[in-house]
Formats: sequence, C-alpha cells, structure tokens
Amino acid sequence: MRGAARARPILVSLLPVSAAGRKGHPLVSSSASSGPVKSRSSPGPAQPSDPEFVLTKIAKERSQYGGRPDDGRDLSRPDPSRRDDVMWLANTYDALLEVPSSEERDADLARVQKWMCRVTGMSTVSGAVSAIRRLTRHQVVFHCSGPAATPDSVAPWLGVETVWPAPEPADRPRPLREVFGEAVADLCEGVDTVAVTVSGGLDSLAVLLQVVALRPRRRVLVYCTDLVDDHGLAAADVVRRLIKDLALEVELMVLDPADCLAEPAWSPHGPRLDALPGANATIAHLAADRGAGVVLSGNGADELLAVPRYLTPLLLRAGRLPGTVRYLGDSRRSGPGWTGELLATAAGLLPAEQRARWYWAANWPEWCQPAISPVVAQPWRAPALTRAQEWITSTLAEHTRSRRSWAAADAHDAFWPRSYLPPAGPVPEASPFLHPDLVAAALAIPLTDRYDPRLPTAYQRCKAAVVGLLPSAARAVLPPRKQYYRHALTAAVSGPVQAPLAVAAGLLDPAALAGQLDTAVRMNVLAVESWLAGALQAGAEIPGAEAQRSSR
Repeated sequence: MRGAARARPILVSLLPVSAAGRKGHPLVSSSASSGPVKSRSSPGPAQPSDPEFVLTKIAKERSQYGGRPDDGRDLSRPDPSRRDDVMWLANTYDALLEVPSSEERDADLARVQKWMCRVTGMSTVSGAVSAIRRLTRHQVVFHCSGPAATPDSVAPWLGVETVWPAPEPADRPRPLREVFGEAVADLCEGVDTVAVTVSGGLDSLAVLLQVVALRPRRRVLVYCTDLVDDHGLAAADVVRRLIKDLALEVELMVLDPADCLAEPAWSPHGPRLDALPGANATIAHLAADRGAGVVLSGNGADELLAVPRYLTPLLLRAGRLPGTVRYLGDSRRSGPGWTGELLATAAGLLPAEQRARWYWAANWPEWCQPAISPVVAQPWRAPALTRAQEWITSTLAEHTRSRRSWAAADAHDAFWPRSYLPPAGPVPEASPFLHPDLVAAALAIPLTDRYDPRLPTAYQRCKAAVVGLLPSAARAVLPPRKQYYRHALTAAVSGPVQAPLAVAAGLLDPAALAGQLDTAVRMNVLAVESWLAGALQAGAEIPGAEAQRSSR
C-alpha cells in the first residue's frame, strides 16, 4: 500500500533494494558513517582485534546568555534561528538557570526548554536535558579502525549519538488536525517568511495549506523540483493547478533538476541519503537568499500515517465489512496482495514469536537471508552482514515482546528507526510530520482509522489520515493518485559513478563499483563519497586519502 522508504541499518545501506513497489532508497541512521571512521553511536563496539585509537577530545563552545558569540550575533534573548543548534541550546539553557527568576527570564527559559524537547524528540524537559547533555559533553571519544589509521588523525566533529528514542503513543489522544496545526505553528514561530517544498502530493499540500492558514499571515515561498513522474506528468504542472484551484497567495519557484548543482552542507551525522541532495541544497540556498526562516516539507507522512499492509483482520474485528471489501480491492496490487492479507488473518491465531517470523517472511523476504552488495570492500563485508543479522534478530524480538499484529508490525517498521536528515543549507529545515507531538498523536489513533472507504480514489483512501488534515474545501481538487519518480531518479544517477575517496579509504571495491547498475546503491555510493569529501575539507584525515586531499 505504501511507496515509502523502508529503514535499514547504516552498515548495510549499500544493499540493493529489489522489492517491487518500494522506494529503492534506504534510510540512514543518525550515527556517523560505517566506514573506517565511526562514532560511538555506531551499532556495537569495535572489536578488540581492530586497531583503535581516540581521535581527539573536543571542548564545547561557551556562549553565555547576554554575551556575543564569534559570529557577532546577540544572545541576550533566545534566537529562533538557532533553535536547532544543540550546542547553543545547551549553553543558553545553562546560562538561563544562573539568571535570577523574572517574567522575561522565565518566558525565555520555557521557550528554550520547548526547543530542546523538539530538537531531541523528548516529551519531557528532563529527558530533553539529558539528551542534550549527552550531545554536548566535554569528553567525546571516537573509534577508528582500519589498517591505515594513525594516532594523530583529527576529528572535525563533536559527539554524534542517536538520541531520538523510539516514539510512544500519546497518553491522551487528540484530534490529529488540531495537533498538526499546532506543530506547524511551532515550527514557524518567530518566522515571517516560510519556504515549503512541494511535489504535488497530499503530504506537502497539507503542510502548505496549514502554513497559508497561519495567523498572523506569513510570506510563503513554494519550491517545486520539476521532476516528471513515471506516467509522464510533470510535478510543476500538478503544483500550478493546485495553487490556482485553491487560490493560494504564494510565490512559486520551479526548479529544473539539471540546474540543481549546489552541494549540501556537510554534517557529522553521516551521509545524506535523500534522493535529490543537490535539489534540496539549491532550495535551501535560494530560500535563504529570499529571507526564509525555515524550510518545511511533508517528509515522514507516508511512513507515519499511510495505511499499513495486512489491515484486513483489524477491519474485520472492528466490524467494518464494507470497508474490508474496499480495502482488499485497493491492496490487491500492493506488496503481498490478497495472499498476504489472508496469511495475516490466519497468523493472528499463532503464538507471538511464530507470528513475528511469519510476518518477516511475508513482508521482508529479501531480508530473511541478507546479502551485502558487492561494492562493499573487505574487511567491511563480514561486519556489515553481522550487523544486518543482529538488526533482524532485535527487530523480531521487539515484535514478539510487543505481541504485534502483522499490521502493527508493518506500521512500526515503516516509521522506525528514523534517520536524521540535517539541513542542506543555511536555513533550518523541518517536517511537521516528524514533530514529536504529532508523532505521539498519530501513534495513538487506531490503525483502522488510517483507511477511509468513502474517499473517491485508492490513493486518498489509503492516505485518509492525511486527507483529514486538509480543509473540506480542498478535497474536490486533490490529486487522484500518487506520483512515483523511479525513472527520474534512475536518470539522475545514470552517469559514471566515481568514488575515489571511498575506494582509497578501503570502503568500496572499485571493480564491483564499475559494474553496479542498481539505482539505490549508486545513490548511496554518491552520498558516502560526498560525505567523505566534506569530512576531508573539514580537516579529517581519511586513511588512504592523502593524495585526494592534495588534489582538492
């Protein structure tokens, strides 16, 4: 039912994805990359036999409340443009605690605490503070393993750890539309000009309409990368029609993908595995030039709110027979189809452990016996395979402990684990669908509420939770089907894929890389190479890459 990307562990992110109907672009965890340099957040400790060393100890920046940092910005009051800056949040929070209580100080402290909760994904201030402390501690240890590593290497990054905990449903469910509006307002707080990336789909349209509805009104910049979908329909044509039909007062900018050549900002969180990093970076820079204070998108909506597979037994249990019939019609061409729905119904009678294993075999057949892409070089193939197997085992164990139905397991695996995608440029980026309040609210609603048999098309029926976020007046002009861009993404990486840094560092096999045709693998290779190039420019010493540094 869902064309969204499926999460994979970082060490196996170079695996080809062959499952039909899924985006062939795996997610990356928020740990550092899986090559010779890895952060403490990388799964599992380094083996004792590996050459290990501490790269560096990095002291954190100190910027006192009421002072002025190196870039000259006044920190006398909380600055909304820095609400995603973890180090600034930590320093400002500490400084505020030392300031005597007053109406102004207390309001500033509450605002900083709110930003800390949002950026860490924690629902409590104490949890957010704990997560921030882990990110900004003075002593940060990085492990390096690889034959060419030397003890005097330099790490140009601070401690990178996965601190977003597995999301939990809200204790008291609230209407999604209400929480969605609050999430958008929170992300646009203190911002006069808001940029929104749109594709013509329901998710980005919901974000755009909510931004337009904000009061006081904002100047709204709309950016559309003009890809042509697999049916020959241009995204920009869909977006222009929606803006005209809905009479939206926005400024539309259409980008030709061929002209999107900007390089995304380098981040210590690891390679960017978004489909079009050049387009995202170009939009970020254009938005910054026009004064945007934030760039919003609809990222995460499919994974969070689309109807899961195997919903048949839950619909039947809820007594929704007409809806079950309609759902079966919509699911016949998706994933395991009717066979999977029948097996899911029968699997409800099995013990939890066996039910989880049957689910895995039906939903993830390519992951029952994981294989590592041939582009991964030795000695990383064996650790990558071990990591993949450990991930599968732990995921199955979690499904068993939680006694999940097949539908609940599929909904969980679609959204979690999440990747962290840092801003591609100088403007903060966010999606209301990843706002912790909306995530908690979405997880609290029954899975059956994600499907509405009364809507006119299969696409809208399977995205009923997103349709419910839209004004009633907009429903008459909604796109009838989801757009897929497999051909466009394949064309984007159709040229020769060069990865001299990754090859020099011993990450990739050059012979296997030369013959690699899988789109997802080629995208991931380019992402890894781009990240290594950024790390090199930031001062990192990459094993085997000294010659590459001198040539850049």
